[in-house]
Amino acid sequence: MPRVSISPICVGELSFLILDCPSDATLPAYLPTLEEHKVTDLVRICEGNPYDPKPLNDIGIRVHDDMKFTDGTAPGKDLVARWLELNDEVFFNSPDKNRCIAVHCVSGIGRAPVLVAVSLIEGGMDSLDAIAYIRKVRRGALNRNQIAFLDSYKKRKHAFGTKKSTAKSTTATTDSISSVSSVNQSATSGSGEEKKKGGFISKMLGRK
Repeated sequence: MPRVSISPICVGELSFLILDCPSDATLPAYLPTLEEHKVTDLVRICEGNPYDPKPLNDIGIRVHDDMKFTDGTAPGKDLVARWLELNDEVFFNSPDKNRCIAVHCVSGIGRAPVLVAVSLIEGGMDSLDAIAYIRKVRRGALNRNQIAFLDSYKKRKHAFGTKKSTAKSTTATTDSISSVSSVNQSATSGSGEEKKKGGFISKMLGRK
Protein backbone atom coordinates (compact mmCIF):
# COMPACT_ATOMS: atom_id res chain seq x y z
CA MET A 1 0.00 0.00 0.00
CA PRO A 2 1.50 3.38 -1.00
CA ARG A 3 2.29 5.83 1.77
CA VAL A 4 -0.16 8.72 1.91
CA SER A 5 0.07 11.98 3.85
CA ILE A 6 -3.35 13.25 4.95
CA SER A 7 -4.00 15.78 7.73
CA PRO A 8 -7.60 16.44 8.89
CA ILE A 9 -8.44 20.00 9.99
CA CYS A 10 -11.82 20.33 11.71
CA VAL A 11 -12.88 23.51 13.51
CA GLY A 12 -16.57 24.27 14.05
CA GLU A 13 -18.43 23.77 10.76
CA LEU A 14 -15.21 23.82 8.74
CA SER A 15 -13.68 20.50 7.73
CA PHE A 16 -10.63 20.04 5.50
CA LEU A 17 -8.15 17.38 4.50
CA ILE A 18 -4.67 18.62 3.55
CA LEU A 19 -2.93 16.12 1.27
CA ASP A 20 0.32 15.66 -0.55
CA CYS A 21 -0.14 15.26 -4.29
CA PRO A 22 -1.38 11.84 -5.43
CA SER A 23 -0.40 10.24 -8.72
CA ASP A 24 -2.41 7.88 -10.89
CA ALA A 25 -0.63 5.01 -9.14
CA THR A 26 -1.23 6.23 -5.57
CA LEU A 27 -4.68 7.85 -5.91
CA PRO A 28 -6.58 4.63 -5.04
CA ALA A 29 -4.90 4.64 -1.63
CA TYR A 30 -6.41 8.07 -0.88
CA LEU A 31 -9.98 7.23 -1.85
CA PRO A 32 -11.07 5.38 1.33
CA THR A 33 -9.99 8.30 3.54
CA LEU A 34 -11.66 10.84 1.26
CA GLU A 35 -14.90 8.86 1.41
CA GLU A 36 -14.62 8.37 5.17
CA HIS A 37 -14.37 12.12 5.70
CA LYS A 38 -17.22 12.80 3.23
CA VAL A 39 -15.13 14.90 0.89
CA THR A 40 -17.30 16.52 -1.79
CA ASP A 41 -14.70 18.79 -3.40
CA LEU A 42 -10.96 18.56 -3.99
CA VAL A 43 -8.86 21.60 -4.85
CA ARG A 44 -5.53 20.86 -6.51
CA ILE A 45 -3.13 23.77 -6.55
CA CYS A 46 -0.09 22.07 -8.09
CA GLU A 47 0.88 22.77 -11.67
CA GLY A 48 -0.53 20.63 -14.44
CA ASN A 49 -2.82 17.64 -14.01
CA PRO A 50 -0.81 15.03 -12.09
CA TYR A 51 -3.55 12.38 -12.14
CA ASP A 52 -6.81 11.52 -13.85
CA PRO A 53 -9.72 12.93 -11.77
CA LYS A 54 -12.15 10.25 -13.00
CA PRO A 55 -11.79 7.97 -9.92
CA LEU A 56 -12.69 10.98 -7.77
CA ASN A 57 -15.60 11.99 -9.99
CA ASP A 58 -16.86 8.40 -9.86
CA ILE A 59 -17.34 8.65 -6.08
CA GLY A 60 -18.97 12.09 -6.28
CA ILE A 61 -15.95 14.34 -5.65
CA ARG A 62 -15.60 17.46 -7.79
CA VAL A 63 -12.02 18.40 -8.71
CA HIS A 64 -11.22 22.12 -8.95
CA ASP A 65 -8.26 23.29 -11.05
CA ASP A 66 -8.98 27.05 -11.01
CA MET A 67 -7.13 28.00 -7.80
CA LYS A 68 -3.48 27.54 -8.74
CA PHE A 69 -0.71 29.88 -7.62
CA THR A 70 3.07 29.74 -7.57
CA ASP A 71 4.84 27.45 -5.14
CA GLY A 72 6.15 29.25 -2.05
CA THR A 73 3.89 32.28 -2.46
CA ALA A 74 0.59 33.47 -0.99
CA PRO A 75 -2.69 33.58 -2.95
CA GLY A 76 -4.01 36.75 -4.58
CA LYS A 77 -7.33 38.38 -3.72
CA ASP A 78 -9.25 36.85 -6.64
CA LEU A 79 -8.07 33.36 -5.78
CA VAL A 80 -8.91 33.82 -2.10
CA ALA A 81 -12.38 34.98 -3.14
CA ARG A 82 -12.93 31.81 -5.21
CA TRP A 83 -11.68 29.64 -2.33
CA LEU A 84 -14.04 31.30 0.15
CA GLU A 85 -16.95 31.03 -2.27
CA LEU A 86 -16.34 27.28 -2.37
CA ASN A 87 -16.24 27.24 1.45
CA ASP A 88 -19.58 29.05 1.55
CA GLU A 89 -21.11 26.61 -0.91
CA VAL A 90 -19.86 23.43 0.75
CA PHE A 91 -20.22 24.26 4.43
CA PHE A 92 -23.04 26.79 4.68
CA ASN A 93 -25.18 26.90 1.53
CA SER A 94 -25.86 23.18 1.22
CA PRO A 95 -28.59 21.19 2.98
CA ASP A 96 -26.09 18.36 3.47
CA LYS A 97 -24.02 18.51 6.65
CA ASN A 98 -20.69 16.93 7.56
CA ARG A 99 -19.12 17.83 4.23
CA CYS A 100 -15.38 18.22 3.71
CA ILE A 101 -13.00 19.93 1.26
CA ALA A 102 -9.70 18.25 0.38
CA VAL A 103 -6.86 20.42 -0.87
CA HIS A 104 -3.32 19.70 -1.99
CA CYS A 105 -0.33 21.31 -3.61
CA VAL A 106 2.79 19.16 -4.15
CA SER A 107 3.86 18.23 -0.63
CA GLY A 108 0.92 19.79 1.25
CA ILE A 109 3.05 22.10 3.40
CA GLY A 110 2.77 25.47 1.66
CA ARG A 111 -0.02 26.50 -0.69
CA ALA A 112 -2.67 24.08 0.61
CA PRO A 113 -2.14 24.97 4.32
CA VAL A 114 -2.23 28.71 3.60
CA LEU A 115 -5.70 28.40 2.05
CA VAL A 116 -6.97 26.36 4.98
CA ALA A 117 -5.51 28.91 7.40
CA VAL A 118 -7.41 31.67 5.57
CA SER A 119 -10.63 29.73 6.17
CA LEU A 120 -9.88 29.33 9.88
CA ILE A 121 -9.28 33.08 10.18
CA GLU A 122 -12.51 33.81 8.30
CA GLY A 123 -14.25 31.41 10.68
CA GLY A 124 -13.20 33.51 13.67
CA MET A 125 -9.78 32.17 14.65
CA ASP A 126 -6.96 34.58 15.39
CA SER A 127 -4.29 34.50 12.70
CA LEU A 128 -1.60 33.40 15.15
CA ASP A 129 -3.80 30.58 16.44
CA ALA A 130 -4.47 29.49 12.85
CA ILE A 131 -0.75 29.43 12.02
CA ALA A 132 0.10 27.46 15.16
CA TYR A 133 -2.77 25.02 14.70
CA ILE A 134 -1.87 24.29 11.08
CA ARG A 135 1.78 23.79 12.02
CA LYS A 136 0.84 21.43 14.82
CA VAL A 137 -1.15 19.09 12.58
CA ARG A 138 1.01 19.54 9.46
CA ARG A 139 4.68 19.51 10.37
CA GLY A 140 6.80 21.97 8.41
CA ALA A 141 3.80 23.86 7.04
CA LEU A 142 3.92 27.51 5.96
CA ASN A 143 7.02 29.44 4.95
CA ARG A 144 8.14 32.96 5.83
CA ASN A 145 6.11 34.69 3.10
CA GLN A 146 2.96 32.73 3.87
CA ILE A 147 3.18 33.43 7.61
CA ALA A 148 3.58 37.15 6.92
CA PHE A 149 0.58 37.01 4.57
CA LEU A 150 -1.60 35.33 7.18
CA ASP A 151 -0.45 37.70 9.93
CA SER A 152 -1.63 40.68 7.87
CA TYR A 153 -4.72 39.01 6.37
CA LYS A 154 -7.93 41.06 6.60
CA LYS A 155 -11.22 39.19 6.84
CA ARG A 156 -14.16 39.80 4.53
CA LYS A 157 -16.81 42.24 5.67
CA HIS A 158 -19.42 39.48 5.53
CA ALA A 159 -19.31 36.25 7.49
CA PHE A 160 -19.40 32.70 6.17
CA GLY A 161 -22.80 31.70 4.84
CA THR A 162 -24.20 35.23 4.66
CA LYS A 163 -24.92 37.62 1.82
CA LYS A 164 -22.53 40.50 1.32
CA SER A 165 -25.22 43.16 1.61
CA THR A 166 -26.60 41.98 4.93
CA ALA A 167 -23.67 40.36 6.65
CA LYS A 168 -22.09 41.31 9.91
CA SER A 169 -18.45 40.69 10.74
CA THR A 170 -17.81 37.13 11.80
CA THR A 171 -16.85 36.52 15.42
CA ALA A 172 -14.79 33.81 17.04
CA THR A 173 -16.53 30.96 18.78
CA THR A 174 -15.44 29.70 22.16
CA ASP A 175 -14.90 26.20 20.80
CA SER A 176 -12.71 27.43 17.94
CA ILE A 177 -10.42 29.41 20.19
CA SER A 178 -10.24 26.83 22.96
CA SER A 179 -9.35 24.08 20.48
CA VAL A 180 -6.01 25.76 19.75
CA SER A 181 -5.31 27.84 22.86
CA SER A 182 -2.78 25.33 24.13
CA VAL A 183 -0.92 25.30 20.82
CA ASN A 184 0.45 28.85 21.05
CA GLN A 185 0.27 29.42 24.81
CA SER A 186 4.02 29.51 25.22
CA ALA A 187 4.49 31.56 22.07
CA THR A 188 2.24 34.34 23.29
CA SER A 189 3.74 34.83 26.75
CA GLY A 190 4.86 38.32 27.75
CA SER A 191 3.25 41.67 28.38
CA GLY A 192 1.17 43.59 25.84
CA GLU A 193 -0.70 42.21 22.83
CA GLU A 194 1.63 43.80 20.29
CA LYS A 195 4.69 42.44 22.09
CA LYS A 196 3.19 38.94 22.20
CA LYS A 197 2.23 39.05 18.55
CA GLY A 198 5.55 40.40 17.41
CA GLY A 199 7.48 37.81 19.37
CA PHE A 200 5.42 34.96 17.94
CA ILE A 201 5.81 36.09 14.35
CA SER A 202 9.52 36.73 14.82
CA LYS A 203 9.92 33.18 16.10
CA MET A 204 7.93 31.80 13.15
CA LEU A 205 10.05 33.77 10.70
CA GLY A 206 13.27 32.60 12.28
CA ARG A 207 14.36 35.95 13.68
CA LYS A 208 16.19 36.41 16.95
